[in-house]
Order: sequence, then C-alpha cells, then structure tokens
Amino acid sequence: MDLIDLIPDLDEVATAEKVKKFFDKDLERLLRLADKQRSFFRSVSMDGMPKAPSSGNGQENMVVKYVSSESAKAKSILEDVNVALNRCSSTYQLILYYRYIKGLADWQVAQKIKYSTTRYNELKIAACIEFAERLHVQVNQLDLRVMK
Repeated sequence: MDLIDLIPDLDEVATAEKVKKFFDKDLERLLRLADKQRSFFRSVSMDGMPKAPSSGNGQENMVVKYVSSESAKAKSILEDVNVALNRCSSTYQLILYYRYIKGLADWQVAQKIKYSTTRYNELKIAACIEFAERLHVQVNQLDLRVMK
C-alpha cells in the first residue's frame, strides 16, 4: 500500500465551502450554546515564531469529554476549533483568524497580510483545507472535509 492510498482525495473547493459555512453559521451557534464570545479564541501571533501547544488541565478535559450536556459539548468543540486554528501554518492562521474570527472582509485580510486578491483567494482555500484536516484529528473528530 502506498502512502498516497492512506490520504483521502479531497474535493478542495467543496471542503473550503463547508469550512466557510461552519465559520459563518455553525460557529456562532456553538458560541451561544457554550456561553462564549469570539474573544474565546486567542489572537494569532504575527512574529512568525512557532508556539508550543498549550497543555491545559488534563482532568478538566477528561470531565468535559464525559459530560453530555449541549453546553459542555459546544465548549469541547470550541476547544477543538481553537487548537486546530493555532496549529495551522502562520499565514493560514492569520487568514482564518482575521476573516472568520475577527470578521474582516476578504479584501481587508488580503491587505493586512500583504497579498494580492488572487493569491489571497488561493491561500484562503488552502487555509480552509488545512483547518478541516487539523480539526478532524481533534478530540471530537468534527469532519468538515468533503471527499471526491
């Protein structure tokens, strides 16, 4: 078996659309259910230096996993989203954070990260794909990927 057989063949455009829908519609509902604000998500760093993942409280995380309430489930998913965002490459983090967490328009994000509109649109699709793949391997295994 080749390594390529282990990697699913993604429909990149459909995956990016599903991620955009998640951020535009589902994220707001999760924030309400968890009684959180968008400020829940840490601001991304623009210094280009890699960051160690936060360790968090292991016992607290275990309790959240076993609690079945909507609020606890929403908080757990939001934690997954936060981890996935922060593990994306730095340019992709900036795109996702400014566009979907801060709510800037695409042209504003393109200006902020100093890319042309065309290049920004390509990078945004790639950012959405990386986010979907990183989100899928978190605790809740939320899958926003669309296979061909």
